[in-house]
Amino acid sequence: MLQTFLEKFGYLDDLRPGQHHSPDSTREAIREFQRFNGLRVTGRMDRRTVRKMQQPRCGLPDVVKPSERPAGLRNNHDPNQPLAYYAPGYKWDKRDINYKVVQYTRQLGGNQQNNALRDAFGKWANVVPLNFRAVRSGDADIEISFVRRQHSDGPGNAFDGRAISGDTHFDDDEQWTLNEDRGTNLEIVAAHEFGHALGMGHSNVPTALMAPYYQGYDPNYSLHTDDIRGIQSLYGRGRGSSGGSGDSPRTTPRPRVTSRPRPRPTPAPRGRYCNLKFDAIAQSSDGNVYAFRRANVFLIDSSGVRSRRRTSSVFRGAPSSPGAAVYDSYYRKLYIFKGTKYWRYTGFQLDRGYPRDLPRDFQNVRAAFQWSDRGIYLFKGNNYMRWAEGLTRYSRGYPRPANQYWRGAPTNIEAALQARDGYYYFFKGRRYWKFDSRAVKQSGYPKDSRPAWLGCGTRVPR
Repeated sequence: MLQTFLEKFGYLDDLRPGQHHSPDSTREAIREFQRFNGLRVTGRMDRRTVRKMQQPRCGLPDVVKPSERPAGLRNNHDPNQPLAYYAPGYKWDKRDINYKVVQYTRQLGGNQQNNALRDAFGKWANVVPLNFRAVRSGDADIEISFVRRQHSDGPGNAFDGRAISGDTHFDDDEQWTLNEDRGTNLEIVAAHEFGHALGMGHSNVPTALMAPYYQGYDPNYSLHTDDIRGIQSLYGRGRGSSGGSGDSPRTTPRPRVTSRPRPRPTPAPRGRYCNLKFDAIAQSSDGNVYAFRRANVFLIDSSGVRSRRRTSSVFRGAPSSPGAAVYDSYYRKLYIFKGTKYWRYTGFQLDRGYPRDLPRDFQNVRAAFQWSDRGIYLFKGNNYMRWAEGLTRYSRGYPRPANQYWRGAPTNIEAALQARDGYYYFFKGRRYWKFDSRAVKQSGYPKDSRPAWLGCGTRVPR
């Protein structure tokens, strides 16, 4: 039963009938489960771990199965390595999405169910530029149905709705309720499953809506900050969305954001910067992408270079020709690295006490980005390393060859970016490489940066 559970949710590989996992691999899988769910990491089936596994939860995996992970991520119990989160692996390429209820449950009235599903979609529509419309006939992008199926997957599967390629199925063996503590609340579960239908995986923040475990009925439930940042990394922000609403993580307080308004950019003629190469590139607190080159910073939008400014007029005190830049979306801080120092910004204002000195191990870096585990990774030469303020030397196991994890990445990366579309981009010279959240290089890359990023020639998708 234990190994079946760990297989189902991604912590162990599937085996053929009659085969068994070794005690060591099972212990490592338990450790990873404990780490993902915020439990004490022991590798043993202690009381809290058993209790957690028996709680009602979603039927989709938490993490990518070990054999499907890149080589550098196959021992996820190492806290210095990124977690290989499971995600459906798609996003909608349009803003208007239709949904249709194919089969209702008999446990609630039809209007009650329609209202609950509408409000569940509304949670996501409030923070991303997507519109959801219910249709009664014809084709629909998302089909919703209540079906009965036998539970044979082991403990902890009472909350068993699942999204499959956008369609969402709910287990009608459950006791579906609304506005009461008993049973399973339809609206809250639907909002979770619609997150999967939009491309979201599970969150390891226990209080997030996209956490795998059902948290009970809450009449004032809302999207967590982690949910909002995840969905906005796929679709961007909706009108009036600050990107930071919802409950803050309970384990780590978020700093208060104080910043001066962003300077108004000077429009740049399209096509003027076709020979531009990047010293560094990063997203900033306003959601825009900024590329640094010598003493200038360029605002880059979907059609190319939108404006050019002196770097010091946008990021006061920032150095010319920085080595790397990265935006920490969790703490909302922008870091700029050059030589032996680094600068930290809240909004567009340099934080007090910066720049600061970098320890020797982290000096002279050439690129940086934030991975899906919220860790910041720096690149120097052909290697990468995990970095955080306060570290005085490499974390255990670092540095590592960049192309060991991001296979097909160039040597001596010059700039890197985690973009709002959920992909990761490496730049070198006038070419760029594109990787997904599993560190898989996309086919057809590298490509010329000029048409995709600078707006030169015939515009092509990135």
